[in-house]
Amino acid sequence: MSNVKKILFIVTTSDEETLRAGLLNATNLMANDVPVKMFVSQKACHFFTKKAWDASPDGDVSLKGRMGQAFTLGLDTIVCRTAVANYKMTAEDFVDKVDATKGWGDIVDEQTDPDVKVLWIA
Repeated sequence: MSNVKKILFIVTTSDEETLRAGLLNATNLMANDVPVKMFVSQKACHFFTKKAWDASPDGDVSLKGRMGQAFTLGLDTIVCRTAVANYKMTAEDFVDKVDATKGWGDIVDEQTDPDVKVLWIA
């Protein structure tokens, strides 16, 4: 992956186990100095709310644990503003490390950059 500038995960899953696996992969990449960004859309946005964080048990393999590890390593996370609006949420509904003010247009350049690898968690 010597030519990779960044990994961009596009997250649309509604399955928590799938998301936790994706967060583990992101954490492993960041631990090896590979920058990772997650763009979260559709029902996946619910996993990044304060409500989901508070409901998640402590522990390394829980949603809170995986997310916390990823945030500690610098995970850049955007929750799609269109999904936020569609589910009648606001930016204040999300954990502090999440940017809920951007949308698909904000990641177009990254999606088309040949040095950025785009992976879907669906």
